[in-house]
Amino acid sequence: MPSFAYKARDRHGEQIAGVIEASTKGDALQRLQRDGLAVTDLRAGLAPIDEEAIRVKHAAARVQREEVISFANQLAVMLETGVPLREALQAYVAQSRGSLRRIAMVVERQVSSGVPLSDALAEFPKVFPNLMISLVRASEASGSLDSMLTRIAGYLQSARRTVRQIQGALTYPAVMIGIATTVTVFLVIWVLPRFARIYESREATLPAATRFVIGVSEFLGTHWLTIGVSLVTAVAGLAGFGATNAGRSFYDLLRLKSPVIGPMYSAFYLSRSMRTLSTLLAAGVNMLEAVRIVRHVNNSVRWQRFWNSCEAMLTDGKSIADVVRESSLLPPNVAQMVIAGERSGRLPEVLEKVAEATEQDLDESVKTSTQLIEPAMIVFMGVTVGGIAIALLLPIFSVATAMSN
Repeated sequence: MPSFAYKARDRHGEQIAGVIEASTKGDALQRLQRDGLAVTDLRAGLAPIDEEAIRVKHAAARVQREEVISFANQLAVMLETGVPLREALQAYVAQSRGSLRRIAMVVERQVSSGVPLSDALAEFPKVFPNLMISLVRASEASGSLDSMLTRIAGYLQSARRTVRQIQGALTYPAVMIGIATTVTVFLVIWVLPRFARIYESREATLPAATRFVIGVSEFLGTHWLTIGVSLVTAVAGLAGFGATNAGRSFYDLLRLKSPVIGPMYSAFYLSRSMRTLSTLLAAGVNMLEAVRIVRHVNNSVRWQRFWNSCEAMLTDGKSIADVVRESSLLPPNVAQMVIAGERSGRLPEVLEKVAEATEQDLDESVKTSTQLIEPAMIVFMGVTVGGIAIALLLPIFSVATAMSN
């Protein structure tokens, strides 16, 4: 049967492209029109560039997590009030203006053609997390899509808040180090050489601290290209090492064992894993599938190994308690709670309690880390910038004597 490439506008006025098989061109036109498409171009045997697919791909790369949360919330509200899923998707497309709108249009078209919502969402793995797709698929089987979307939105909001806590705690020292480095480079490259020429012209005897700082400035000015290339090479080498299995394991261990940020990361990984597993199990996802999903919610190598062990144990017919007892990632009290929850058949509720308690520990860890980092950064900036300034000002007290001599 001949193929016909077409371009058309759908009921929302958006341009789409594709290929349809029909006996004649007229038959292809009639079929497209019956589907509610306004055909703008129809050719036999050609496959035009799918401009719509390109636009959808670019839109998917720009979608923010807040848009996904809003999408889940709005669908949940409309479904709870009795609006059919197809009409709810159409309403979202009509009123939304963000990058997710174009993705939602594709999802709406697929759902209208009979595709399950979970399968339509699965077409965009970079937009909708795997956990969300699994929960939607489980809710479709139980007929509780509205309540599940509410649960999904709550989970995503909680996860987003936790990530922002970590980012906020790490942003402050990064900004302070950046400012200190910028000021130091400015003093060493721009200010120090001018002071050095003044002191040399007066033939003043400089203090040891001043000579050291000026020597560092002259060395950087002479070998700046070598130093720059070395820094770039070092950064590239560290990044390349981090891409290897050994490097990922080393950096992961460094994060977890660091004296200040280690407790913060440990609480973050534990709370996120427990809440995700609780959400999946409460939605009816079987334990083995839930473990496979939870394995990817954290970028920690040690946690991924833990979930790999859990999957292997479950595949062999054992329980998750067998892994929990031997793992150093879970505190003893948490391990006992998980074992008791599995034994009593209330594991989702127990994991939810563990997640709530761990999130409180995370809040305290973030506050403690911030309280410790702030004075450390102040001391660092004071020693670095203040030390250079003092080294420059020390000879001024002897300039008058040097000039008189």
